[in-house]
Amino acid sequence: MTSTDRQFSAGTIDDSAVPTLLFQPEGKKSGHGAIAWLPAPLYAVTAPPSWPPGPGRHPVIALLDSRVDDQHPWLPQSGSPPFVTHPKNQQGWSPVQPDDEPADESGLNLGSHLIHGTFIAGLIRQYAADARIVNLPVMNHLGKVDPADVIVALTWLADHAEDTPVDIVLMAFGTPADPSEPDLAELKKAMSRLGAVQFVVSAGNDGSDRTVYPAAFSVAEDLNVTSVGAISVDTPTERAPYSNYGPWVQEWRKGTNILSIASLTTVDLDHEPDLGREGDGTKSATGYGYAWWSGTSFAAALYAADLANQMSATGSYPAAGS
Repeated sequence: MTSTDRQFSAGTIDDSAVPTLLFQPEGKKSGHGAIAWLPAPLYAVTAPPSWPPGPGRHPVIALLDSRVDDQHPWLPQSGSPPFVTHPKNQQGWSPVQPDDEPADESGLNLGSHLIHGTFIAGLIRQYAADARIVNLPVMNHLGKVDPADVIVALTWLADHAEDTPVDIVLMAFGTPADPSEPDLAELKKAMSRLGAVQFVVSAGNDGSDRTVYPAAFSVAEDLNVTSVGAISVDTPTERAPYSNYGPWVQEWRKGTNILSIASLTTVDLDHEPDLGREGDGTKSATGYGYAWWSGTSFAAALYAADLANQMSATGSYPAAGS
């Protein structure tokens, strides 16, 4: 599979949004129907759970996404084991360098999905207090993912199952496709190498019943894939209008107006000393803060957190060495 065959997307914001230093996505509508992230005030955020968790085995989630900014003050800055692990070159990991990164005049790479992985890491921290993350960046700052990079990440996980065991692989991206399309076979093969590891994949935000992959691998009997859609913010028994649906969508979680951390803000930092930044009274696209966001990406993250909690409660982990 080459980069020209197919491209996945997180699909949580308008692709036409212009990335600039003062990028302000408030109120923009996604072409897929999910709203963009909105900066959240400090009073909306509760204190983070303590870290590290107690002794013993803890669930490990491989997050294939954008890079998690583990310097956000809401995330644990110390402790053993670390909350977020970034594999290094000496571990045989060749970091993926997603292309088409947007850059402003200062050379900073800023885009609509810069905070995507960090936002999801904050959800795992909130809802699965003793889970850990292995972060393998495959998503660029526009939310685009090359399937070839996903295969590289999955292959690395399979090759390092003993020294870096993971229990859950979370992939919050996808593309509409038909199951007969031949270029999906290589991706499925890479996923199958991980054996009993549980895959959690977002259903996508097209508001359609057309199959989206890798989520629709949920119907494959030889893979442990759960696809997750988003329920309505008003009625928990109805799907959110933007969420994809169909028999291949197996689980449903809240996906609208989700609150988490952000490594990019558009707030006046002058009066937010707790963010660890000094402002000058103007809007800024830098600085640690918090945000609301919507999309099946975050419904999938909440389901992954539920799955991690089940593993903790039962002591049953699919990774090697559990």
